[in-house]
Amino acid sequence: MNWRPGYRTFARAALCASLAVLWVIATRSAHADMLVSETTLVSGTDSSVASFTLTSAEPITVQLSNIPWPQTLSSLSFMLSSADQVIGSWLTETSTVQTYQLSPGTYFAHITGTASGSVDLGLYSLSIGTQPAAVPLPAGGALLLGGLVVLMLLGSLLRSGVFGARALVTSA
Repeated sequence: MNWRPGYRTFARAALCASLAVLWVIATRSAHADMLVSETTLVSGTDSSVASFTLTSAEPITVQLSNIPWPQTLSSLSFMLSSADQVIGSWLTETSTVQTYQLSPGTYFAHITGTASGSVDLGLYSLSIGTQPAAVPLPAGGALLLGGLVVLMLLGSLLRSGVFGARALVTSA
């Protein structure tokens, strides 16, 4: 009893498509939204304010980096506030990352940097973004095993003639 060549090709294509779908599901990742991203050149002392709005309660991550070009800033400070309260503030000499849980609303990031040295220049980078939410992924191994079992059962049923599948089988 021989299988028709078209059926084998179809079975292989179905298996490859199933594996491709599993791979896409397993490698899918959440992404973070960038709310503020700026790099600023400081000459002397410079202060700036960046605002952003959150539409839902979520954690945000703030990264402030003192970039050594042409030399590091002698002081770099950060303050996060809403319209009516200070949420957090800190000083950094190199790079600092902080996470805050915020409710919906408008927020303000205040940055002050002071350059020193012979050229009186410095550079800092500020990034504020939402954290990616945890995405539960299905157990890929269990799905793969289940798919293989289903394919083996279908092959067994087709070989035994169930479902009137004798048309797929040719005799020698």
